[in-house]
Amino acid sequence: MKASLIIYLFFIIPTALHAGDSTTYSCKYRFIKQTDPKNQKSKFGDVMILTMTKNKSTYYSYLKHYGNYLKQSEQEKNANESNQGGIVSIDGNANTPGRYFTLNESEIIEIDFIKKNISFTDQLINTQYGYNESLERPKWKIEIETKLILNQQCQKATTFFKGRNYIAWFTTSIPYSMGPWLLNGLPGLIIRANDDKNQFEFECIELNTNKNSTKVFKKYANITIVTKSKLKAKKKLLNQNPIEFMVSQLGKSVTSSDGKNVKTPDKPYNPIDLTK
Repeated sequence: MKASLIIYLFFIIPTALHAGDSTTYSCKYRFIKQTDPKNQKSKFGDVMILTMTKNKSTYYSYLKHYGNYLKQSEQEKNANESNQGGIVSIDGNANTPGRYFTLNESEIIEIDFIKKNISFTDQLINTQYGYNESLERPKWKIEIETKLILNQQCQKATTFFKGRNYIAWFTTSIPYSMGPWLLNGLPGLIIRANDDKNQFEFECIELNTNKNSTKVFKKYANITIVTKSKLKAKKKLLNQNPIEFMVSQLGKSVTSSDGKNVKTPDKPYNPIDLTK
């Protein structure tokens, strides 16, 4: 697919934000992550989506679930374009939904704010894993500084969460105490956030209701329940050394055409969650 830059800067503020749990709102975020903690140029762009009802939210990669397949060179180009403020047209179609390159985020995060539970599911190659944990709200310090972002009056807040210092901008005009990834607990929707090293950045680019959406989000099936530490170890191995990951999954060595074992050097790894 030939990339074309399309920026959605319209920002629809629903008049029924205080409606019941039946109305779903979606917020798209431009997501930039630095894959190598020591290399500021190793940034990769994705488009994440947060769907919200009154008491629940789901967060996942829009590119992975609805985008067309892109070659690595195209994705690297998209990362550079996203980092410069552009967004690539990524909609797939009914025949090719969710075809993607492996660099896109694969984790799905579902939060139930009533039960105070978070469900994590992930797909590593062709295997689906998952685990649950109790809802943890960051301990925010709300600052007096304000800023106009996408025509919304936003207020600054800071926190230390999951091993990183974060700066967030939220708007009380959208009274959903939610945000990208695991950032929640402020008196309004988080519109923009980043860690203090700018290794992880989230910026809202579109907000609307899903009433007219024809897209169908499919959760992972046949989930293997594991511990958080075990899944994190698997993700680290997959990101650092895909060959070794496949060896661990298959239980046998991967060989080349000449019969020699294939090995790859460990790549830099920079998870957003630095806790165990």
